[in-house]
Amino acid sequence: MKDEYIEKFYKELNNSLEGDYKIILEPNRKFTYDWIEYDTVKWDLEEPIKNLVSKLLKDNTISFEEKILEIYKYICLNYIYDDNVLYFFKRDTSDPENIKYIAVDWYGRIIDETWKENRKKHNRRVCYEFARFYAKAINELLNENFEAFMLGDKENLHYVVGLTGKEYSVILDVDDFNKIKDLTRLKLGLTINGVTILRDDSGKFQKAVEKFNENKLDELPEVKEAEKNLKEKNIIEYFNKVIEILRAHNIDSQGFMEYMRSKIENEGIEIEKLWKEITGGSEKRYVRCLMFNFNEKNYLLDSVEQKLIAIDKEDLDNKVFVLNPEENQYPYYGG
Repeated sequence: MKDEYIEKFYKELNNSLEGDYKIILEPNRKFTYDWIEYDTVKWDLEEPIKNLVSKLLKDNTISFEEKILEIYKYICLNYIYDDNVLYFFKRDTSDPENIKYIAVDWYGRIIDETWKENRKKHNRRVCYEFARFYAKAINELLNENFEAFMLGDKENLHYVVGLTGKEYSVILDVDDFNKIKDLTRLKLGLTINGVTILRDDSGKFQKAVEKFNENKLDELPEVKEAEKNLKEKNIIEYFNKVIEILRAHNIDSQGFMEYMRSKIENEGIEIEKLWKEITGGSEKRYVRCLMFNFNEKNYLLDSVEQKLIAIDKEDLDNKVFVLNPEENQYPYYGG
């Protein structure tokens, strides 16, 4: 029965969204289509998620859908996106008409025990890891009428969770890189917007999402106030006020960068990405920053320091900042 609904989900997906997708299942299952792929490792739950699932299994006061969103919330509040992975993407220019970026398999996708142990030391994860343990957690809730699995694009750039059954089909995406991730939005107390409903005839899942979003706002009131009072007068002062607000919320560097990027690009300002090396930890890693030009001045948004700084590009320390990492090859070990 579950195979039947997975087939139905895939048809619904292709009728609703553009792109080429594949469904990734846990190893050792006999279900064969060219759009089915099997993961290379057994799906395991990290200890905090395992404890949450155990608690939810004993809770008879909330629905299956509410439990799914409780796990979603836990992930968003307790993990951050590991943008270090994006530093290692390779730029494929073999076809000038179709320049592509290629993900590396060894960062979160094909892993070993050393990787798992190293990941226990911090809360940074990539989309493949989120989708893997979120799908596993949902399936551990033991609702035989549904199945969760990983859903990815065929170029391996992004992975989410697909959930399907008799009553509905939905996509759950905590870290959509095309907008401010729910990993960031929930830390700010905002609504979730990473749930895409493909089918929900009874409205059951939609109602659960609406209940979850009750009394939450789409934007921070302080940011709305800054936009009202400052944006038309002085755009740089407005950006700095938003930065001040975000720093008070103690947002991680990646969440800070993507939030500010959305504000800057909303003003029609073109940005240039660059990377800042983080040193002093157990591994070398890189964090995304950005630059832009406004009124003939160059500005650096430093995601690590969470500051907006007027700069001369020539003064950037090339031992700290990297402009085009995709043009080189970088070995990486760890997790």
